[in-house]
Amino acid sequence: MAKADTSVKWFHSGMANGPVLRGEAGALIELLDACLINGFDSRAVDSIAVAGGVATVSLSAGNPFEQHVVIQLAGATPAALNAEWRIATSGASSFTFLCPGIADGTATGTITCKRAPAGWAKPFSATNKGVYQSIDTNTTQLYLRLDDAHAQYTRVRGYENMTDADTGDGLFPTLAQCAATAYSWPKSNAAGIASRSWALVADGSMIHFLPVWTASYPHADVFRFGDAVPLFAADAYHCAISAAAAASPAWPSHANATVMNMQYQTGCYFARGADQAAGAAVTRNIAMNVNSAGGYSSAPPVAGELTFAPQIAFHANAIRASIPGLLVGLERKTDYITRTVSEGVDGRWYLKVAVGENVSTPDGSFVALDVTGPWR
Repeated sequence: MAKADTSVKWFHSGMANGPVLRGEAGALIELLDACLINGFDSRAVDSIAVAGGVATVSLSAGNPFEQHVVIQLAGATPAALNAEWRIATSGASSFTFLCPGIADGTATGTITCKRAPAGWAKPFSATNKGVYQSIDTNTTQLYLRLDDAHAQYTRVRGYENMTDADTGDGLFPTLAQCAATAYSWPKSNAAGIASRSWALVADGSMIHFLPVWTASYPHADVFRFGDAVPLFAADAYHCAISAAAAASPAWPSHANATVMNMQYQTGCYFARGADQAAGAAVTRNIAMNVNSAGGYSSAPPVAGELTFAPQIAFHANAIRASIPGLLVGLERKTDYITRTVSEGVDGRWYLKVAVGENVSTPDGSFVALDVTGPWR
């Protein structure tokens, strides 16, 4: 029996006491701080009993933590329990996790439990500005900068180097490719406190952010930042970013070809081209031969099953890298509920999220995000 991998963290707007995505300045920085840096929803633990390498955690006030999420314990004795754990089973007032190597017994101390953050750093910040970076020295460790001063649209940009929240070089995309106000992760189509649904799934070097940012279109956009899995070890600038390449996008996937309209390259960039020369490079993302909205309308070959394809990133019509953690649905599935977690034939668990374009009802397009890990 081995400890379950905890490298992948997943969150969504249906989780208790989580950050609220809304049309206000600073709202997306609040969300990323909660999911990447701090975690959220700390609860008092009544007891932890370990037997046969399985820990049972009791919370008499109610257990909000779902199966497969990663939690972080603190304040326990033995100290080995003060770590991250992936929940194996979950009930109304308790959950369990595998803890091989920890002796049988009952923990003592003032113990708390919270949703574990993805474990990124925030090296620089200013009013309504935030800079995020992987802490893994085996990654590119390039920077994601947010200017969250606008109520509805957060301006995003990648940087190769930064010295404070406003100073850096090696922008991707460059300002010549996308103006400063024309590259964004939308929060809401309307200014104000009305909340919007969202999901975020990340490991230590890739973030997938899926906001349902407009009430008129009840499906998610898909944005990302972080390291793809390069085809060649010499590729040192395989950090990818995607966003809406428009000052005020009008609908999900408007000016954004991350998973919809994949025959285009709009909004998708690597820090540099495959030749490693300075300057951002556009990238095109393909999942098998699905390159536009939706997928195949025919039923899958095995009744009740769905098929997915990994996403491959191209530069200059050549395969450069694969995108970790995200699969693209190959059928149209209009009757499933968004944010459904289910098991794949590979034994991993996937969070399915409806995605779409400028249609008022979901057209059946969806993605599946691996919440089991590891991605690499």
